This record gives sequence, structure tokens and C-alpha cells, in this order.
Amino acid sequence: MKKIRLLLIVTCLSCMAILFGLTCANATPYKAPEKIKAVMVGDRLVDVALKLGVVAEGMAVRASMWPKADEIKMASQLLGCPNYVTVKHPETIANFMKERGITRLILEKSVKFCLYKKKVNPVKVAELVKDVPGITIEYVDFSSGVVPAISQIAELFGKQEQGHQVAASYAKAMKKVEASLTKQKTGKRVLVLNGHYLASGKTFIRVEAPGGYSDQYILNPLGCKNVAEAMMTDTMKVSKGHVSGGRLGWLDKVKPDVIVATGDGFAVQLALHKALQKNPALADVPAIKTGSVYSLPFYGDSSVLEYPQIFKQWSAALGQ
Repeated sequence: MKKIRLLLIVTCLSCMAILFGLTCANATPYKAPEKIKAVMVGDRLVDVALKLGVVAEGMAVRASMWPKADEIKMASQLLGCPNYVTVKHPETIANFMKERGITRLILEKSVKFCLYKKKVNPVKVAELVKDVPGITIEYVDFSSGVVPAISQIAELFGKQEQGHQVAASYAKAMKKVEASLTKQKTGKRVLVLNGHYLASGKTFIRVEAPGGYSDQYILNPLGCKNVAEAMMTDTMKVSKGHVSGGRLGWLDKVKPDVIVATGDGFAVQLALHKALQKNPALADVPAIKTGSVYSLPFYGDSSVLEYPQIFKQWSAALGQ
């Protein structure tokens, strides 16, 4: 018996050693991005540049609504969002460039930079850096689409071959998105809850108001409806496309078919659990009754290259 057990242990260890060896052999080293002496302003610009393996010394992006910004902050100095550097503290970028001896500024051009701050435009930074010695300003135009912008960015950084590959991959993924739209019109009634969990244990829930990014880029194309309007009152203040969700006691009034959790999914789960404890009748809400509660990534038109994959996840969830 002891011999059998010993043989089993040796066999298991041997298998683990083989698997470990295969894992190590197949692991691909991650190549750190190249940091260039420049400042970039605009989420889409920074997103594509990162894909091409380039980050700037400084950047201005909408970090509060773009999860990837947390990763990039480890390599590039976040100077604030475009609203911060053009309206609230217009001296920020010029001061940073002077302190670091940076003379290269790259700005994103887009028809509508942000749904929530309609007057914000990264191009306005050009007027704020005129006194920076030797300043050179370059522009990347997204108004004609993502693919042409990828080519422009690749040209700026001498990454033409890689840019061609990224553009081709994106175009192929977008064709799949467009093809899926003709097949799937789910008609689901959807509620989008954004969660935030603090170290203190407190949870904050915001409800995405109709007309925002989720509606424009995902729900409307899929034939779904954002039902948040049913819980909104005239006294509620819409901030960055969201309103406070409170303790979710109003869920039985809205009756969504699907609840999507963005941000911190655990915070949303916890809030739903507490709401059910307080009012067990909420178990009859269609989304809760069928278990149609999904944690999905928020898309705020920042992660443009990731949009096809994000759309695919939402589509899979809403098609159930």
C-alpha cells in the first residue's frame, strides 16, 4: 500500500514538473513599452500608442473612466484629464514640459472627445504651451476613423509595419462586430450599475443614465433598452453620465431583464445582496430571478482597440 501511495506521489510530482516545464518553455517575455520624451493628450491616442509599444513621459487622459489608465500610470506620468489640463489648471502641461525639458507634444483630434464634457477638446492644449521653448506639436486625427489614426500614430513613431498589423487586426474584429448586429436584436431591458468598494467596507453604487456610452456603443446597436429612466427623478443630479443608486430599493419598479455591473463587480453584488435581505420581494425582479446579473467592462470610447472584445462580452451576456 505504501509503495502504491509513493508511486502515486512520484507520478503526480512528475506531471507537475512536466507541466511547469511546458509553462516556462511557452511563456513569452513581456516587452516593456518604449518611453519617449513627449507628452500625449487623449485616451484614444495613448491606447493605440501603447499597443504599438510606446508611452510618453507625460499624458492627459480620462483616468477615472478608463481602467487601462491604472496600468499606464506605472510608466507614464498622469497629468490629469483633458478637462483638468485645459480648464481647471491650464498651466499644467506647459509647466511639466519646461521642468522635464520636453519639447514634443502629441494631441488627439476627434469630432466628439467626451460625451460627458462636450466642450473639452485636447487640441486646445496647443494654445496653452506657446511659451515652451522649442515646442513641436503633432496631431493624430480620429475623426475619419480608428484605422487611419493607427497609421498616423505608427508613422509618428516609426512603427509602420506593426501599425499595419494592428490596423488589420482591428478592422477584422470590427467586421465581426458589424456582422453580429444583423443577427442579434435581443430587445432586453437592461440596468447598468457601476460599483465602487472602499477599504472601509462601504459601497457606492451609481446608475448609468440613458444616452451614455453603454447606450451608444452597446445597448442601442443590440436593440436593448436602458431602463434607468424609470428610477430617475427631477432632483437627481447626473454626473459623468451616472446618478446615485442608493440602496437599490427601487429595483422592483424598474424590473430589468438584465443587470450589468461595471467598475467593481463585488460592490454591486454586495449591494444587491443587502437589498434582497431588506426586501426579499426583489427576488422576483426578472434579472435576479433568472440570475441575469453580469460583471462586464465599461466602455467609454477610450479603449478603442479593445472595443470589439468588450462588445463581444456584452453581446454574449445580453444574448442569454
